[in-house]
Amino acid sequence: MKYAFLALVLFLYTNFQTGKNQPGSLENIVEGHQTSPKAIAFEVLKTKCNTCHATKKKTDVFTLENMDSLAADIHKQVFIKKKMPKGRKIKLTEEETDALARWLETVLPEQTE
Repeated sequence: MKYAFLALVLFLYTNFQTGKNQPGSLENIVEGHQTSPKAIAFEVLKTKCNTCHATKKKTDVFTLENMDSLAADIHKQVFIKKKMPKGRKIKLTEEETDALARWLETVLPEQTE
């Protein structure tokens, strides 16, 4: 049982680290027809933002349930102040930035124009 758990953790870690063409990657969401702006933006938040938020800012871990209520803060930190994501290792691609912008337009249309 202990080895099964370790194998599962290793499997999930490996798939999370490889990124492209893995379940949950932006390409697979679009190919899988989960094309709502919110679903695509959540993948960005989950893979690029929650990696730090889960360890450093646990109260602001992004979920499908809370992401709309945090939209104004996300817009401010990513697009206005350009402070997020922090650090040198994690950067948003142009595709990921566009995905966040499309979602924010549905939640905060007056702020993103």
